[in-house]
Amino acid sequence: MTAAFQPSQTTIRRIGRGQDELLKSFLERDPVENLFMLSWAENFGTAPPSQSDLFEFLALEVEGVLSAIALVVAKRLVLLDSLDAEWSSHFGEDFVRRGVVLEHVVSSRRCVSPFWNAYTRGGLAARLDRNQTLYVLERDAFLSQDWGTTTEITLANSFDIDAVFLASARMHAEETLEDPLERDARHFRRHVEHRISSERTWVWFNERRRLLFKADISAQSSYGAQISGVYTPPALRGQGIATRALRDLCLALFERGYPRVTLYVNDENDSAIRVYEKIGFARHSAYETVFVATS
Repeated sequence: MTAAFQPSQTTIRRIGRGQDELLKSFLERDPVENLFMLSWAENFGTAPPSQSDLFEFLALEVEGVLSAIALVVAKRLVLLDSLDAEWSSHFGEDFVRRGVVLEHVVSSRRCVSPFWNAYTRGGLAARLDRNQTLYVLERDAFLSQDWGTTTEITLANSFDIDAVFLASARMHAEETLEDPLERDARHFRRHVEHRISSERTWVWFNERRRLLFKADISAQSSYGAQISGVYTPPALRGQGIATRALRDLCLALFERGYPRVTLYVNDENDSAIRVYEKIGFARHSAYETVFVATS
């Protein structure tokens, strides 16, 4: 007589403070794919200092074994990693039960897809779903070549806020098909100001103070730095500006000691992909960003 199939026993729990090594050992299986989560844990810990909704790391245990991790930021953004991609679906089911309404889902495609399939059973839908590729540039490989700086890229400061604010809004509208100035201009400006004050925005202006290039650093830690928000004004594209500025930005980041730089790009953005690969970025894995329809 054949024994009946017994489903695996799964448990989802919040990872508490003091469990850094447990989290790190799991995510360090792929420090490139998990750079954002590893950086978050290094900078902010495994849990907020008080009971708040600022963020939470969730652990999925299968038969008592840690098998998947989710980082939820402000109940709006989730990142995922899983030993078996299908186990990510348990987080989606859990969020539906708890009524968690996200705005973004960002991670490797193998984890996002099963999560999203389970999460949409709660009646939610995607406003925009981007298939992407995660790229990585390793420090030693980059510095083995003789790179000379050709731009004046530098950290943005408070005097740059107006130019960076407009460039960030235009980049955001291009990327998400949503104008942040129409949705909540004040909130978006505060977000840009915070990035500048925390030294996470780099800019290149010409001698007439025209902004040629800007990029943000969305994660930075001993594991590396992740670049996002890369923008060159449309009228200046195709002139090699982004290639020169991004190359100099990577050089500046490596000189600060970061072992690698990562970024992800939409699969249909051929011009950006050419820039990244020309600098030396290598494809790492399929990535995906889902923007949730919240209204």
